[in-house]
Amino acid sequence: MNVTVRAASADDLEAVVAVARDAWYAAYGGFLDPETVEAGLARNYDEAVLSAAVDHDDVEFLVAVDDGEVVGFASAERTWADEVELHTLYVHPDRWGDGIGSTLLEAVETWARGLDVDRVACGVFADNAVGVGFFEAAGFTRGDETRAELAGEYHPEVAFEREL
Repeated sequence: MNVTVRAASADDLEAVVAVARDAWYAAYGGFLDPETVEAGLARNYDEAVLSAAVDHDDVEFLVAVDDGEVVGFASAERTWADEVELHTLYVHPDRWGDGIGSTLLEAVETWARGLDVDRVACGVFADNAVGVGFFEAAGFTRGDETRAELAGEYHPEVAFEREL
């Protein structure tokens, strides 16, 4: 594996959407219907939304690249004085288990330490076994369960955080 992590650019957005689509269907397909997945992708991966994230000074938007191909991505933002929220962390399902998610998480945490925050936090659908397993294996503490809205539907979501 010769994966590098770098800042995302506008040229990466089409590949980011492709990774998101495949990862969403693989991770969420067992508990979300295809219409909900498509509506969520349309809202969260709209070109204007992604372009704004790439250009936003307060958002760290990273891609993992292997042999010129985007194989994963992550985005995070300082949401509190002492906390960075991990908004996204997705890896193409063909590359799950290759350490790419851990590499992206490490890059986000390095960025967060530079902001002098105390922790990284995120929310994961409770039924997303891949995501829940990843954050538990990465040493995140499982917090409260809430409900998150996606395309007008509410689904159980688990809060995770890890001290830096």
